[in-house]
Amino acid sequence: MLKYLALPVVACAALAMAELPAGAHHAVQASVDINVNVEAKGVLTKVDWINPHTWMRFDITKPDGTVEKNVMVESLGINALRQLGITSKEALKVGDVYTITYYPMRTGEPGGFMSRMVMPNGKVFDTSTADPTAVPAPARTQ
Repeated sequence: MLKYLALPVVACAALAMAELPAGAHHAVQASVDINVNVEAKGVLTKVDWINPHTWMRFDITKPDGTVEKNVMVESLGINALRQLGITSKEALKVGDVYTITYYPMRTGEPGGFMSRMVMPNGKVFDTSTADPTAVPAPARTQ
């Protein structure tokens, strides 16, 4: 009797585990406004090299001169960043100034999803070139 139950139990467990990665992923449009792009200069304060998406934190200087600390901006996954040419953790240096463009959060909170980044040396990384299905077409810049 036990051997007849083992196969269905293992099959159900396998199906449940297979759903975990796909169920955890979400559409970018659910949390950010893809109709607006915000451009800002900021000092990189931290990078979380995690999947499915990396997270970068910036101290962003606003037009009025005030600094918004630790603004969290979501980016592509590690493999997609490698395809763009960001091949190691050393490529993004904490303390350097970057120009970033991102879709802002729908909630109005600071941060969002990055659509473009200009490195301190002037090199431009456009996230839509790594995986055109990962983010929607660029919107207007504020």
